[in-house]
Amino acid sequence: MKLNVTRSQAAAVGILLLAVVLVAGKLFISVNIIKFHTPNHLFSQDTIFYFRDYLEKIGAIVTLDEKAQEITVQTGLDSYYLEIKTDSTQGIPIYVNNTYIGKTPVKKRLSAGKYVVVAKNPGHVSSIRYLTLRPETASIKQIILPVDQKNYEGFLDEIILLGYKPIRVMDYYNHVPITKKTIVLRHDVDVSAEDALAMAKIEHLRGVKSTYYFRWGTADPEVLKEVRALGHEVGLHYETLADYSLQYHLKSAQDITPAVKQELRRRLKSEIAHFRQQFGKVYTIVSHGAEENVRLGVTNYQAIMAGEDPHDYGIIGTAYGPIIQHFTYMSDSGGIWEPFPYPKLEESNAGPFYILIHPIHWASGLN
Repeated sequence: MKLNVTRSQAAAVGILLLAVVLVAGKLFISVNIIKFHTPNHLFSQDTIFYFRDYLEKIGAIVTLDEKAQEITVQTGLDSYYLEIKTDSTQGIPIYVNNTYIGKTPVKKRLSAGKYVVVAKNPGHVSSIRYLTLRPETASIKQIILPVDQKNYEGFLDEIILLGYKPIRVMDYYNHVPITKKTIVLRHDVDVSAEDALAMAKIEHLRGVKSTYYFRWGTADPEVLKEVRALGHEVGLHYETLADYSLQYHLKSAQDITPAVKQELRRRLKSEIAHFRQQFGKVYTIVSHGAEENVRLGVTNYQAIMAGEDPHDYGIIGTAYGPIIQHFTYMSDSGGIWEPFPYPKLEESNAGPFYILIHPIHWASGLN
């Protein structure tokens, strides 16, 4: 009975899309946009995606909006038929400009323009590709996205096996010898103190020490105490500008006047003093990127610490700024490796490295 229902659904969608194809075929010499809605029970991998692929093979550009149950078919446009794969595993969900298009390997027809192609491997850090399609890049027929299938234990085992020595941010400022096999290992604890502690324990079992920066909202006293006891550095993940902007409704970067900067610096010095009083010695700090910073186009570091002497704040350095220039920088910000680390790590002379890892993106593999 279930098979009959599936066939009926496929037939219904097939008839509907066949009508679209016939209409599009008659009007193919000009640009046309056809939109129609389909019931939710027909919007499935077995129906819509199959017929979308058929339409795209004959030149149409098909956009699926599952939430709105809407299908858009565009014809008469110059387009590119791309095959998207992952490097070692099939069946990884792929998103183009935040729209799910299927699981790898998948083919997608796109018009000229700019795209963000993301492979989201559930439970793991995934990868991203920024793609600009122009007539002169029509030769692009395939993109391959590397996908990290390793959990955090696997990541640490990999870098140890490759001979790398992770250090804390404070170690850099305390002039620990730096070699091609050095990794400054930093964690921004944006969401969960518990995930940070789990990660810190995994590192401790392997003799690895790193730096954890806590926002005020994630600074759990017991967690910070235990993270320190494991040998890791604990610092402040400050968001002073964002907080000030929300309080005084800053509209743009022009509102950050010299007087405002002086007030921000005064506030940050006070924050560091309070953080030290509550949680112990602070050696280094790092700015947090909040929505307010994106809106203003100014980071906390740019507004406050750029050009400042860290010692005036009772610290020995910051995790942003000149330190970055001495390393190959990699980050999993947003849950996406940028760039993907393993190929670089396997090169003999690509280091030293500075790697930022957010515990929240590895949460599924920490417990």
